[in-house]
Amino acid sequence: MPGGRAPALPDRFLVPPGFAWGEFPTADGAVLRWGRLDAPAARAECVLVGGFGDFIEKQFETIRDLAARGLSVWCFDWRGQGGSTRPKRWPRRPRARNFGRDAGELAAFARGMLRGQAPRILIAHSMGGAIALLCLHDNPGLFDAAVLSAPMLGLLKGRTPPMLLRTLTAPARLTPLGFCRLPGTYRYHPDRPPSPERSRISSDAERCRLRHAWVTSNPALQLDQPTYGWLDPALALMTRIGRPSFLAAIRTPILIGSAGIEHVVAPAAHRRTARRLPDCTLFELPGSKHEPFLEADPIRDRWLDRIERFVEERAPRADAQSMLRASVQ
Repeated sequence: MPGGRAPALPDRFLVPPGFAWGEFPTADGAVLRWGRLDAPAARAECVLVGGFGDFIEKQFETIRDLAARGLSVWCFDWRGQGGSTRPKRWPRRPRARNFGRDAGELAAFARGMLRGQAPRILIAHSMGGAIALLCLHDNPGLFDAAVLSAPMLGLLKGRTPPMLLRTLTAPARLTPLGFCRLPGTYRYHPDRPPSPERSRISSDAERCRLRHAWVTSNPALQLDQPTYGWLDPALALMTRIGRPSFLAAIRTPILIGSAGIEHVVAPAAHRRTARRLPDCTLFELPGSKHEPFLEADPIRDRWLDRIERFVEERAPRADAQSMLRASVQ
């Protein structure tokens, strides 16, 4: 649930009127913090999940805009992030993720919370996009369409194949080095907010500072930068979901938004994945940094418009999906 005080931000970045909070228990007793905003005249429901270190508060503006475009929005914080269950020891230090468990919890959340007959849309950013592909693969028919924003399908820096990198990260993960931050990662400084020039995620003067503003206001939301322990299973996940046979089995219509000014993930992996998926549309945003949802208005509006068209074109109506959904649940 929300904690701390709200930062001094314009209203569009703060909690929307009518926003509801709750907690979703997982199979092993952890708790995922969730939020919901109903659209005035909903044509679909969506589950919105973020990337590494993200939290619900950072997405309030996007949640408002999706609801205004007819999508009722459910969102939650991944385990170990935001207001969801974290380790008791060093709660801000990223651990090795069980991505299969994450995908299972995403599926369980969708099944448990989305009970209507409206089309179901999955919207996922970065690390969440990689987890989304795993969920779609393992749960056919659960979602009617999916939108992946700059998904983590390949890392930008370096040309070393992931399996070769794992000869270093796998042993490191089992030692104290697994808790060490990766070289070159950004460290949070309370008195040094990002600027459009320094930010790796956004060129917008206000949106590039959202994470910093919320974490400064509520330090419990903070997550340190990636560690060797986190990187090793992330490399294994990217190898698995990049296999042609894996991607060929995913029949859900997918829209991939690929940023042209990337400092985090590899756009080449987006193009390769789009070719291998049976039903995928690649939408390139040449002027965008890593987070199109946090970019300057001209870029962000193009991305939101494309999502709206995609949902209208590809999400079947409720009566066409009710029997299929019943058969897979």
